[in-house]
Amino acid sequence: MIWYFGWISSKLMSIFVDIKWPEQRKMPEQCIIVANHESFFDPYLVSFQPQRNICMAVRNWPFKIPFYGFYMKLAGYINVETDDLETITRQAEKAVKQKASLMFFPEGTRSVDGTLNRFHSGPFHIAIQTGLPIVPLCLTGSFRMLPRGHMLIHPSKVRGMILDPIYPQQFKTKPNAHIELRRAVKTTMVSCIRKMHQEA
Repeated sequence: MIWYFGWISSKLMSIFVDIKWPEQRKMPEQCIIVANHESFFDPYLVSFQPQRNICMAVRNWPFKIPFYGFYMKLAGYINVETDDLETITRQAEKAVKQKASLMFFPEGTRSVDGTLNRFHSGPFHIAIQTGLPIVPLCLTGSFRMLPRGHMLIHPSKVRGMILDPIYPQQFKTKPNAHIELRRAVKTTMVSCIRKMHQEA
């Protein structure tokens, strides 16, 4: 339901904003999707990737939205603001057992200037523990469309790019494996986002 809600919302928004879907390349059957966070609208762009059975990790305030919050709880969404890492990991492992993929915005909050902020370690800890590959989803243009602290939509070109999976197994033998994995994912995303801005 949430995937379709995002798809419908994005399609309706594309009437007013230049939104183009990326090539829907084949993804692992289960994975951890990590996306940069430029705008309030980013979670609606979940349909930019083909996985439909998704457990999303979000902050506390969306759980307070009437109706929407109820379905988030029903879907087993993870509250990364109020829960500790142990609880988050336990919920993530439960979702994985139910054959769901996970989706995180590792910056934890929207960017104030459109640049990529510091990544938190949660999704990378979980990747090391579960063995699930990380699939980066790079978004551009949503910051210009709806910047943090603004309510009016501005003209923009919203684009997404699904990158190749990054497998945690290659980092397991390294000290602080999750940090090495986090660094590799962020470096890959920074490079991709820079290229997307140049091509826009």
